[in-house]
Amino acid sequence: MPQINVPFNLLETTLLNVPGASHTTATGINDHGQIVGHFTDTKGEHGFLYKAGSFSQPIDYPGAVATYILGINNYGQIVGQFQDLHGTYGFLYNTGICSPRLIYPGAVATFANDINDRGEIVGVFQDSQGKNHGFLYNAGEYRLLNVPSGKETTASGINNGGQIVGTSADKNGTHGFVYLENAGVFSSPLHYPGAHVTHPEGLNNRGQIVGIFSAVNGNDQAFLYLAGVAIQLNIPGAVSAGALDINDQGQIVGNFRDGKRVLHAYCGVALL
Repeated sequence: MPQINVPFNLLETTLLNVPGASHTTATGINDHGQIVGHFTDTKGEHGFLYKAGSFSQPIDYPGAVATYILGINNYGQIVGQFQDLHGTYGFLYNTGICSPRLIYPGAVATFANDINDRGEIVGVFQDSQGKNHGFLYNAGEYRLLNVPSGKETTASGINNGGQIVGTSADKNGTHGFVYLENAGVFSSPLHYPGAHVTHPEGLNNRGQIVGIFSAVNGNDQAFLYLAGVAIQLNIPGAVSAGALDINDQGQIVGNFRDGKRVLHAYCGVALL
């Protein structure tokens, strides 16, 4: 990300707090404006789908003690992760039905982070040493996605063109990357100017990327990477924030903490 001076931009936001929840996070949005995420209440962690101005019933993987919804495509197919008494696994949720658990071969834990319209799923798994590795899952087959120079890799988002964004950690810090599925190559490291940690989290079919970076004051902040320019997204009332996904209309979803450290979900459009 180039060192270009861009004024901070406000984000025109709508709060998306699940009624009765202590914390809400919005993690994915499709081009129909359907939003997914997860929330915490007195019974634990549950997924949700928000569409046409209302929240679905809680989405819980059968037998799970915690369910996290992380991505949605334009067909309404949803991916996420769940925890049960045996471990942590990925899953696909389609028309009210949960798939068998997704497990990267040999993994201790598997997380499904996003899905595109071709049904390709990206995520991360942990090996027996506790290290993270990215993966691409397509038609029953897993492909390993490790940045060559990185100690650990996480794949966070995928668009319909097969562009994948994620994070890699190496001896110099934590950086973002773009992986081109068709070419099989990783981009140069992506850094938010002045940040020591940069996490791209989602992207749309126009190649616009959103994510999180660590600011000088130690608080996480949201960013948009647009036409070669990195822009911080300021959310009114937020002490810290993250942008987790963006659709082709430029709608962005994520979460933020207010002055009382309460976590809220939001949806908005960058004022550029």
